[in-house]
Amino acid sequence: MRGHKKLGLDSLLGEEKARLVREIREAERECAVARGRFEEAVEFDQVDYAVYSLEAAEKKLDILIRKAKLLWGQEGPEARTAQTVWAERGTYR
Repeated sequence: MRGHKKLGLDSLLGEEKARLVREIREAERECAVARGRFEEAVEFDQVDYAVYSLEAAEKKLDILIRKAKLLWGQEGPEARTAQTVWAERGTYR
């Protein structure tokens, strides 16, 4: 009986991890779109909106990455944030 409960928990955990990976990938796309919007902004209002959008997208990505670290149990220097992800790609401000 215990094995079935553990298997169910593992299955739920696997589904949660898969969902989180999808959300992180979507958040990375949102960051890329926001970055493009920022780079194309010309007028003051456009720049203001682009900065707000980019900051919100990066914050969302940071939250999801922190959640993933907790789920996978990763801590310490190898832990990544949105800034380190973008820096590794050479696209961070």
